[in-house]
Amino acid sequence: MRFSVKQAAVVLMTLTLAACSSKEKLVLPEVQNQISPKKVWSAQVGKGVAHYESGLRPLIHAERVYMASREGMVMAFELSSGKRLWTYDLRKDDTLSTIQKLRQRFSSDNARIAGGISQGFGNIYFGTENGEVVALNAETGQLSWRVQVPGEVLVSPAVGDGFVVAKLGTGALVGLSSDNGEQRWIFENEQPPLTLRGTGEPVIDSGGVVYGTASGRVGVLIVDRGFQAWEENIATPKGSTDLSRLVDVDAKPIVIAGTIYSIAFNGELHALDLRTGQQLWKRDYASFRNMTVQGTVLYLVDSVGRIHAVDRRNGTELWSQTGLHRHFLTGPAVYKDYLVVGDNKGNLHWLDRNSGDFVARQSFDSSGFFREPVSNNEVLVISTRDGELTVLQTP
Repeated sequence: MRFSVKQAAVVLMTLTLAACSSKEKLVLPEVQNQISPKKVWSAQVGKGVAHYESGLRPLIHAERVYMASREGMVMAFELSSGKRLWTYDLRKDDTLSTIQKLRQRFSSDNARIAGGISQGFGNIYFGTENGEVVALNAETGQLSWRVQVPGEVLVSPAVGDGFVVAKLGTGALVGLSSDNGEQRWIFENEQPPLTLRGTGEPVIDSGGVVYGTASGRVGVLIVDRGFQAWEENIATPKGSTDLSRLVDVDAKPIVIAGTIYSIAFNGELHALDLRTGQQLWKRDYASFRNMTVQGTVLYLVDSVGRIHAVDRRNGTELWSQTGLHRHFLTGPAVYKDYLVVGDNKGNLHWLDRNSGDFVARQSFDSSGFFREPVSNNEVLVISTRDGELTVLQTP
């Protein structure tokens, strides 16, 4: 079997992590549960994402939960009860071109949804590894538009200012009209020879598209034209092997009050000025997982599974939790007074977000978690690789 360079990178990383795990015989730290999060409801969303790398995660919007599966099922549920409101099967679309129909007929993976879900302008949006961006009416689940783009879409599109911007696996960004999916511009971005499997989600803010690259850079495009405003380096390749020189910016940038917070694999955590790209501060953290912010605190899980809380105003570390070092974790989510991360064995870890101490652990489907939980501060929504969608709540 031949692997693409991206697939080869994943294989190498997996073997490295497996070797570390087998040597160290990783054991989870003991936790005395101080809280008992209850299951509000759960549902099955197709076959999930299986073992594939995926940018799919639940979306909470307007008292609904949206989720999709790799094979093509997209579902909307009532947030409070779990009642299924609608289902859309991307594989059963009469508007497909002959080429698109042939591609799906002979593809064992069917629709191959991998990037999503985003919302805006009355629609939800997602992308596929078949090189499509799709918009569904958020209320009814009816198809609004479906367009082909020149590359696979592995992460949620950015939505805002009348645009849907998709980041492609090639590193390019494509600006589409939110009305009909018409392509308005494309911005090409050169990729290094070896990258992680995946790419960072773009963000639309203040008329700009904030993006990261596989070469360790962060930049901003003018959203209505696709012209580059600036691009700055936040990671420099080092080491003697291609694997050690990976510097992908795969974590979604966070933009707050004119400041961009971005982090790179084998790189650093940077705070940059949105308008100019000027560095405000940087700290020695590296990651490929999405971060989250609550108030003035930035939370992150680094490349080897250590969890950190950092003051976003100056980069000062507030606490660090190393108990899950070398466990393969999701990014973090803030829910009420807690920080929540999942692992690839199906364990959900609850931490006191003010101290970093463990307060609970729950075991779910052994297929494991692949993306961070999502929360609206009333409930926490989690999804496993085999497609189980669960809503949790604490008093």
